[in-house]
Amino acid sequence: MNPLLLGWLIGLVLSFCTGSATVGIVSATGILAPMVTDASPGLVSLLVLAIGCGSIGLNWVNHSGFWFIKEAFGMTIGQATKTHMTVQTIVSVVGFAAVWVLSLFLT
Repeated sequence: MNPLLLGWLIGLVLSFCTGSATVGIVSATGILAPMVTDASPGLVSLLVLAIGCGSIGLNWVNHSGFWFIKEAFGMTIGQATKTHMTVQTIVSVVGFAAVWVLSLFLT
């Protein structure tokens, strides 16, 4: 599997499961670091970006940002799930797509 896609997926899943983007980023980085020891600095930088993009997707009720947005805008849990989670996931996917396009210029 492409390391960029793998990094994005691991960041996404760990952030979703734990409710913490920081945990998703740090754990995914620790898991993937041995895979890119011989990679170019450009690819390593793109991997960091891919992991970061993955960690912001699928923010739901176990994430503090979800509750902040819900309360700040006076939303119900259903409204916050439909809006905040959707917007964050779109940002995550678009960010990863940009990383993917940039990676085409490095190879």
